[in-house]
Amino acid sequence: MRNIHLRVPDYDRMVFGDVLGRVGGRRRRLVFYNADCIDHCERVIDYAGVHDVEIEYIDDPAEPDSTVSVLDGSRHLASDDIEQVATYIDSWETDLSTAVPPPSIFAALDETIFRSTNKSQLVLASRLIETRAAQTGEGRLAVGFQRLSMAQPLLSFYLSLPPAVTVSLYGEPDWQPPADTGVAAYHPASENHESYWWALFDGTDHSGTHAALVAKETDDTYTGFWTYRRSLVDELREIVDSLAVTQVVGP
Repeated sequence: MRNIHLRVPDYDRMVFGDVLGRVGGRRRRLVFYNADCIDHCERVIDYAGVHDVEIEYIDDPAEPDSTVSVLDGSRHLASDDIEQVATYIDSWETDLSTAVPPPSIFAALDETIFRSTNKSQLVLASRLIETRAAQTGEGRLAVGFQRLSMAQPLLSFYLSLPPAVTVSLYGEPDWQPPADTGVAAYHPASENHESYWWALFDGTDHSGTHAALVAKETDDTYTGFWTYRRSLVDELREIVDSLAVTQVVGP
């Protein structure tokens, strides 16, 4: 039986806000090539367009039809089929237990600031981190929800992760995990935790598998970023490891 720890941090002592303030973001281009679409394009923009990106439509016979790309200036970073991206967004919304690899354009938006009023977009961002944990097969996954009840629909996914992946969940204890799951719950030391949503995975010795997300809610808008830079993920891990917690329910 997997032992998942649900912990609630003392956000008065943490410096997630300091890290978020340092990441200025890099503005990139979200380009739709040879796109004869309305619904699919809008679906992609709903999620990728919340980042600090320039959105363009270009007809170019040298590029594949119906593709969406992320560019840093003129440098190409990633491309995907537009319909496949839209289908992926629809699929994870209907089945949160799947661990299908996300489209490459989402990874290419790392360390660009996003702003959104849609909580579902935060769930998608978290899925980028959680899917990486599932694919790597070992390491530490930590997810901070504003309320633990938000973790309830994902419990089966966390329990299905490889045994070598350790899982820690954080949030206001408005939901108590079943005792027979081996889950431990902890009470928050501060009320400020409700402002943050975060997830991080450090894949132990696996190079290139580290990933993290940090977002803060202000006036119903989430502002944040995700990163695959190991040094930044390690810094966020140090914050998590130093959190003060109070246990409410044991495993």
